[in-house]
Amino acid sequence: MDDSLELWIERLVAGGEGLAHLPDGRAVFIPQTAPGELVRVRLVEEKPTFARGRLLEVLQPSPVRRAAPCPHYGTCGGCQLQHVQYAAQVEAKQAFIREALLRLGQIAWDGPIPMRTGPEWGYRSRVQFKLAADGRRLRVGFYASGTNDLCDIETCPLLAPPLARLPAVLRQQAPSSLAGKTLDIALGDDDGLSAFPAFADLPGRPVTRRIGHFVYTYDARCFFQVNRELVAALVAEVVPDDLPFGGLALDLYAGVGLFTLPLARKFRQVLAIEASPNAVAFARENIRHNQLTNAQVVAEDCARWMQMRAAAFTDRVDWLVADPPRAGLDSAVRTGLVTIRPRQIVYVSCHPATLARDLKVLLAHGYRLTKLVGLDLFPQTAHVEVVAQLVRGDAGN
Repeated sequence: MDDSLELWIERLVAGGEGLAHLPDGRAVFIPQTAPGELVRVRLVEEKPTFARGRLLEVLQPSPVRRAAPCPHYGTCGGCQLQHVQYAAQVEAKQAFIREALLRLGQIAWDGPIPMRTGPEWGYRSRVQFKLAADGRRLRVGFYASGTNDLCDIETCPLLAPPLARLPAVLRQQAPSSLAGKTLDIALGDDDGLSAFPAFADLPGRPVTRRIGHFVYTYDARCFFQVNRELVAALVAEVVPDDLPFGGLALDLYAGVGLFTLPLARKFRQVLAIEASPNAVAFARENIRHNQLTNAQVVAEDCARWMQMRAAAFTDRVDWLVADPPRAGLDSAVRTGLVTIRPRQIVYVSCHPATLARDLKVLLAHGYRLTKLVGLDLFPQTAHVEVVAQLVRGDAGN
């Protein structure tokens, strides 16, 4: 008995799946489909309010469907949107942002959401390879979608060329020395490489990047924005060139100081909060190397710092930058922001859902959302970066 269904894909939703509806009204989410196409699917999961399907056949392709350039697409779990033309990917991501704000934050943003874009291939300046032994051969790649099974790859079109060549280099090593490891590699200017753990021709030494007026040093253990083509555009959105000189700025989840350094050119005093000891060490070195004397890095978890110190900064902060991980702001950080009452907040988010949750709290405590900008830091994937600007209700524009 054929248990397949024919469904029309209405649009893409967060996560990159296509949305269709069953005759009973339930939503169906189907990977590797595109807007406006007729597909044959088989349901693989059913819940009272929704279902998930597996694509069997494209009966009428979408005008925006294309052949995925990567031979590993569909097996490797890194990309979700290679089968969709790039302009349609960007349009879908604008919709992801707007829908998350409305559905999860009850924020009906009717203003524009401009998208900053760059090259859709070869943009990644860091990579995390999974390694395994297959007899005398080393397997190099990424986990297959939804599993811990290694997808062995020859190359990855998202990687900058010096990184894309590394699988072949790694396979020349003895499998016993690397099997079972995860290898983090960062690419700096002049194609310098930093690896963790370090071995052979992949050293653990730091790399450097010049972004705007500043030089940053970091190693493969540190978080640093992966899109080497758009990181300068991100900094410009968070610390605009026309930002007037101010008094005190806070930089939460500061990392190695990506935003701390340009903030120090715009404010009399900058306080950066970062939990990672390794990142703190590089942030302090970056401040020193760039000859900035008005920025200080506090080695502390942001939630704990807020619990201990927020009250001391009430009504003193002119500009606050928050760039949290995917989970968004800890509840203690949200409470601390409400206590500090910065005049303006710039929230950098890699997950529109947690952004919506956190903005809902801030808007309920007197802030106004004044600007939203999307940055496609992760082409071919369903991820999107968002920069949201907020102003305290009594602080003016």
